Amino acid sequence: MINLIEKTIEQYDMLKYGDTVIVALSGGADSVCLLHNFSEIREKYNIKLMACHVNHHLRGEESHKDMEFCRELCRQNDIEIFIKEADVDALSKQQKLSHEECGRNVRYEFFNSLAEKYNAKIATAHNADDNAETVIYNLTRGASLKGLSGIPRVRGNIIRPLINCTRQEIEEYCKSYGLIFVTDSTNLTDEYTRNKIRHRVMPVLREINPSVEHTVLQMNSTLSEISDYLEKNALLLLKIAGNRDGYFTSKLNEANPVILRQAVARLFAQNGFNSYSRKHIDEVLSIIKNGGKVNLKNNLVAVNKQGLFRIVKPENNDFFSTEVEENGSYKYKNRVITFENVKIRRNFKEYTSINYISSDIICPRLTLRNRLAGDTIRLKNRGVTKSLKKLMNEKKIPEEKRDELLVLALDNQVFWVEGIGISEKASVKETDKTCIKITFTDL
Repeated sequence: MINLIEKTIEQYDMLKYGDTVIVALSGGADSVCLLHNFSEIREKYNIKLMACHVNHHLRGEESHKDMEFCRELCRQNDIEIFIKEADVDALSKQQKLSHEECGRNVRYEFFNSLAEKYNAKIATAHNADDNAETVIYNLTRGASLKGLSGIPRVRGNIIRPLINCTRQEIEEYCKSYGLIFVTDSTNLTDEYTRNKIRHRVMPVLREINPSVEHTVLQMNSTLSEISDYLEKNALLLLKIAGNRDGYFTSKLNEANPVILRQAVARLFAQNGFNSYSRKHIDEVLSIIKNGGKVNLKNNLVAVNKQGLFRIVKPENNDFFSTEVEENGSYKYKNRVITFENVKIRRNFKEYTSINYISSDIICPRLTLRNRLAGDTIRLKNRGVTKSLKKLMNEKKIPEEKRDELLVLALDNQVFWVEGIGISEKASVKETDKTCIKITFTDL
């Protein structure tokens, strides 16, 4: 079995010579087997070996005994161990999560902190049985292709060297080496969904196919390759269709429907929307094709307007307004806007950009503010007065960004619009000796 684990390590490039490895040690057969394996091969890979244990305090005295077992096992083998204790029952109620989900969050937060502190790989003892059970669990919940690809063999700093080993092989390994381990009493009940799959579903599947765990692993490999291919093409599609403010629907609608569906899923993930269903994707695909908007969870909104698709989180912005002066600075959200009186030098062309305005326009004092209904501007060299609403429609500026753009105005007469343009009256003339330079600085 050591050869099988080494083959898995090599196959998925889990280790580099001289790595630090921290084994997630529960005290059960799987993790004890994993720790023993690393003890056997650590010289070959020049591994610095450590362990960690999380006490969830869900099983009273039994949880404490498991923790002490892990501590003693590491002491006997001269392996440093890190222990975290957490009241998962209280945390799960506070966070409104199940014990399973809350416990997992606690574990992986601990793992990630250790990995960062010690620049280490965290080795967990997930095996082929765990993988098959996870796939079945995901299937019953309507999993995506990624969900049917099983437990990742490597994910960031997490490695799973036992993923190709069955639970039976692991228990036989422990028996052959005389390894002592503990048994979590909750694994013997059907209280948790995964235990129901383990005790009721898997035995039936083994009657049909005694090697079902390995068959699932083979399926995972195929589906994972397909999933990677779709992901790669989805990212390419988003790159081709993307611009500063969203994605051109003309480009999105040219794509293969499967690739487009994957691209939408990728956008969901990028916006922190991970608990989506097929219905959410279908609704978004509909507006990409036909226009409109749809409300998602987490206060997110998917919008397709004027041929531009985007997922946004609208903010309740307080209206900003302040009078401006020469050489004044004004804070707005996460930036500072500065007005500086500068002398005009020989290269006059420099002062024709939209962030230079005539010194005369500051007197009488103008107001720096968000836009208002009825605002109009006569843009330089356009010869026509237009409402800001019409102008922003022409420029295809997303609605959620319009209220964040700043304008310089006197009543409803606008002289400058951030990022868009300057009025004829506010533009710098060649006869001017000075002008006002407008700059933005991020906080």
